[in-house]
Parts: sequence; C-alpha cells; structure tokens
Amino acid sequence: MNSTVSMMISALIFFFILRGQLSGMRKPLKKSGVTLLLPILYISTSLMQLMDTSLHIREEQVIIALLIGMIVSIPLILTTNFEVRDNGNTFIKRNKTVFVLLIVIFALRFLAIATIKSIDPSTLSFMCNLITFGYIATWRIISFIKFRSVSSKQAVLNV
Repeated sequence: MNSTVSMMISALIFFFILRGQLSGMRKPLKKSGVTLLLPILYISTSLMQLMDTSLHIREEQVIIALLIGMIVSIPLILTTNFEVRDNGNTFIKRNKTVFVLLIVIFALRFLAIATIKSIDPSTLSFMCNLITFGYIATWRIISFIKFRSVSSKQAVLNV
C-alpha cells in the first residue's frame, strides 16, 4: 500500500473519530459504551500493511512507534471526560481542546510523511499507522474505563 492510499485511509478514519467525538457530545452514549472502542477496530485495519512484502520494519521500530502513540494519547486522555446530564444519560463532556489536539496530531502526521526522507515511504506510512493505533487504542480504552466509572457511579446514585 503506498503512502497516498494510507493517508486517504487515515483521513477517513480521522473523519470518523471527529464525527464520533462530536456526536458523543450531543447524543448520549449507549449504556455499554462499546461505541467508544470502535475506532480501535477502524484503525486496526491499517495493520493489514504487515502483509506488504516491501515493508522493512524491525521489532524495535514497532515498539518505539507504539510507545510514541501511547505518549501522544496522554493529552487526549486528560481532555476526554464524561458527564451525566439531567436526563440520567452519559455524554462526552464538551471540550474543544480534544478537536484541536486531534487536528494537530493529524497535521504532524502529514508533516512527518512529507519531510522524513531517511525511511522508505511504505515503512514510514506503516510506522505512522502504528503510532495512530497506539494513541487511539490507549485513548479509547482509558476513555471506556472512565465512561464505565462515571456510568457506574450514576447507577449507584439511582439505586
């Protein structure tokens, strides 16, 4: 898969994540909160690049990319919170910082792909996908845990 196709897929996933964040602020999340985990499934499709025979990536590069992704997720984790509103439903708290962070992260990805020439394009594209997978998986799993915590506290209060 070439870097243009990879970036188009990334842009599509980015759009779905932004749309999900926005709708989560307007519409209540379902009781289970499983929809918070769906972006992990979306981005995991990029791991199909592992089938590309032209990909030259070492184990330590995979580990470093995933660690960078986990570090990138920290501001997203800190700015994503949940609230129970008057109707008893749980919503993502309104926070424009999350959108700014996502746009900055996506812009940095484009910048990295455009400027880093020491790594072949398919490997760089895959490493960017691994970073994306690392931050989305970490951010969404911890958001799911936060959601469940807020939801369970509300359920205890309603009893």
